[in-house]
Amino acid sequence: MATTSPGAVRIDAERDALVLTRAHLRLEIKDRPFRIHLRRDGHRLLRGLHVWACTGTVADRFVRHTEGVIPDERTGFPERTVAFALREETADGVLLGLTLQGGRSATLRITLPADEEVLLEAHADGDPLRVALEWDTRTGEHFAGLGARHGHDVDHRGRRIQLGADRWYTGPDCPPEMLELGGIPQGDYAPVPFLQSSRGYAVALDTHGNGTRFELGARRDTTIVSVRARSGPLRAHVFTGPGPAARLRAELRRTGLPGLLPAWAYGFWKSRDVHEHQDQVLQDARGCAWHGIPLDAVVLDSPWETNYNTWIPNPHQFPDFAGMVQTLRAQGVRTVVWVTPWTNVDSRDGQIPPDPASRRLHREPASNYAAGARDGHFVREADGRPLVRQWWMGTGSPVDFTSAEAERWWREQAQRVLRMGVAGIKADDGEGYYLEDEVRFADGSTGATTAWRWGELYRACMQRALDEVHPGEGVLFGRSGWSGQQAHGILWGGDQASDFWSLQALVAATISAAHSGFSNWSHDVGGYLGHKGIDRCPPELLLRWAQLGAFTPLMQAHGRLQQEPWSYDAATLERYRGCVLLHEMLVPYLRAAARTAARTGLPIVRPLSLLAPGFADAWTVADAFGLGPSLWVAPVLEDGAREREVVLPPGRWIETWSGQRVKGGREHVVPAPLDTIPVWVRDGHVVVTHPAEHVARGLGDAADADRPHVATLWGTPRCGRALAHLPDGSPVRWSARDGWTLPPDRDVRTAQR
Repeated sequence: MATTSPGAVRIDAERDALVLTRAHLRLEIKDRPFRIHLRRDGHRLLRGLHVWACTGTVADRFVRHTEGVIPDERTGFPERTVAFALREETADGVLLGLTLQGGRSATLRITLPADEEVLLEAHADGDPLRVALEWDTRTGEHFAGLGARHGHDVDHRGRRIQLGADRWYTGPDCPPEMLELGGIPQGDYAPVPFLQSSRGYAVALDTHGNGTRFELGARRDTTIVSVRARSGPLRAHVFTGPGPAARLRAELRRTGLPGLLPAWAYGFWKSRDVHEHQDQVLQDARGCAWHGIPLDAVVLDSPWETNYNTWIPNPHQFPDFAGMVQTLRAQGVRTVVWVTPWTNVDSRDGQIPPDPASRRLHREPASNYAAGARDGHFVREADGRPLVRQWWMGTGSPVDFTSAEAERWWREQAQRVLRMGVAGIKADDGEGYYLEDEVRFADGSTGATTAWRWGELYRACMQRALDEVHPGEGVLFGRSGWSGQQAHGILWGGDQASDFWSLQALVAATISAAHSGFSNWSHDVGGYLGHKGIDRCPPELLLRWAQLGAFTPLMQAHGRLQQEPWSYDAATLERYRGCVLLHEMLVPYLRAAARTAARTGLPIVRPLSLLAPGFADAWTVADAFGLGPSLWVAPVLEDGAREREVVLPPGRWIETWSGQRVKGGREHVVPAPLDTIPVWVRDGHVVVTHPAEHVARGLGDAADADRPHVATLWGTPRCGRALAHLPDGSPVRWSARDGWTLPPDRDVRTAQR
């Protein structure tokens, strides 16, 4: 007999199945063997889904020097479901009791909370190591997402991925003995438990625990998503919207849409590993000005405080910190300060300015440590003592952001330096692999359930500090990722070596991060770690990296070694300058795309699989991407290359360097001289930029309404009209009948190519 719930879910007991239907969705629960099939409009999305659990032990190893995790589990055989019973019908689904092989009991709650969504929640009794959902991997199925995956592929099919433990350097400088072990484990900074499939579904896991796994056709042609049982029930949202962009939008509406940031957040930032004295900070600003390089912010990386992390400027390193910030600000340059969510008891292993007075400061515990420990502001050991761990800048305790008092304590310290005029925070660290399962948080949770939520709370605290002091103008620049972290500021790609292998991996990470919901994105132009760990970035690589940076939402230069462009030859300097100027001109186009992302979730960087998911190569293109609605970018990723092959999306395109019209939907071989990055514009589109003279020294302080723009029509619109927007949403229109229609009282020049 059929029942229809108030939540529009229909539950039917058919001859061989229990069937749930809502709108486009039909979910069939079959017995003997227990299997679940999910269809949308008759098209089967998931086939043969079932639940299992297994016992086992964990011996993951954390390599502090590289922040890499080496996963290691010993697991028993999967205890699969052998029978189910209907325990309860609810307004939007059912609760099933499961019997697993070996007699273990489990439950599976299935709900259809929306017309395009299924929620599965599995729990197994006893003390298993893992609880999993498994279903068939289909012929030709591809997988994307899972955060900023650093590798040379963006299709994850055939891989076993443990989030937080899935980044390995296997480039040209990896020692042979490490290659035999799989490479050098590196920090997997920004994983996200969100998976897109080319079969018409996406899966998002509600978990923040270490050990979350996605096994994607790596064995028996099955897809497995699993969590360690200590992290709580396995909760999986299955989104079934009509395209990958719709499914991404559903996930971001659940966890947080990215923001539209102020103009300077999309400009050019200059950083270096250590500014030994404030004179070097001013030298960075002067160097850019003297050499005609636009500049919007200087980042004070580690160290700049009296200790890690006091939020107090080191007076020996910066004799007039406030005056320095004001001097930069008078030139239109903002100051961004680095921080991590640790307060140190011992900083002797960290970076310390070379002067004796600074070294004395860093020999003592941080001045705010005692108060933090006394008032319970740190994550705790199981026995209640503050958690003390060695991290990469010494030994200290992580701040417990689940505590309202600790969050306020940390935020108010940040606000003191923000009130000096500092406009941005570089929120380094925050990844969950530092927190073991047993550690305790103020809200009663443990590391097993909260490890990767810690970074989200950290970023939210820093964003709140900025919003309260600089509403609408402060910028957060963070490293860690997980579901929800895309909603706060900018993500950067972490540490890369200065070699072409790493540049190629970074482009793939850019694409994977976009497919995971990160829209505001950046990276260290030239690579942070240097060439072979001892030399600065080679000139050709620096230029190819700068060309990528020109077409990245934020262009940011940072490195351990001297990589100032004026320290290279004149030709390299000139080409680098051109990349920065081009990026500054593109800021209104980037911000208009960011505005779209803030409303719809569609990121600034747009993988081919988001733009044309049905195209044959869409899910495997790892070396080119869309940028906003009109550009296709193909960075040069090989040393010495002077041409490259590139797949163009379907449609009509115009080569920016030649003006030639070409047809998309196939591969092209194009020239790529050292001063060129291959870029195309969609035929018939309008691209809005700043005039070069407006941004020759940087974006400055002009209000959006006062900035000049150039609207360029590329080619001929097929329908006789074209539309673009300024960053505030004001429309710029062209039609064959009426010509240009421009926003009133705005300085918009027009051009045609």
